[in-house]
Amino acid sequence: MELPLLEGEGVAGGADDGAGAGAFESAMNRAGKLLGIRPRTERELRDRLLAAGFGRTVINQVLERLRGLGLVDDGAFARQWVEERSRRKGLGPGALMAELARKGIGREVAEGALAAAGVEEHTHACVVAERLLGKVGGRTLAHQAARLEQMLLRRGFSAEAAEAGVTAVLPPEGWD
Repeated sequence: MELPLLEGEGVAGGADDGAGAGAFESAMNRAGKLLGIRPRTERELRDRLLAAGFGRTVINQVLERLRGLGLVDDGAFARQWVEERSRRKGLGPGALMAELARKGIGREVAEGALAAAGVEEHTHACVVAERLLGKVGGRTLAHQAARLEQMLLRRGFSAEAAEAGVTAVLPPEGWD
């Protein structure tokens, strides 16, 4: 059972910044519980531990230890995120980059994850367009094309990739 922090204990800017062994152990336990639920980025863990009242010194020690153990790796997190979200949610590069940025992943790491996933944007847009085709059926061809293109754009595909996806799944005559 975790004991609640006392006033001033483990609070950022405190006398010892909560750097005692008890604060470190408590912060490690909290981080372990968070990581037990799902993988997290360094920034997510830092934010959660700060919100729990741990000092910056303790948080830095915890993050350093977790990196050393291989339990926190923003690069691995980003690669897993890109693979899962592009496959399951049909998201394009723009949306994936935005999601990773919100989770505290730097641009270079996010771009590396996109490259490592090996997903070619135009090909992926065609696959996603095929999945979405049933949602636009029963309308005129021009309306289907417009709706499908908008759906792809909202999922973070470039205009060129969205157009490629639409032309791949709809007959080319009469939709533009």
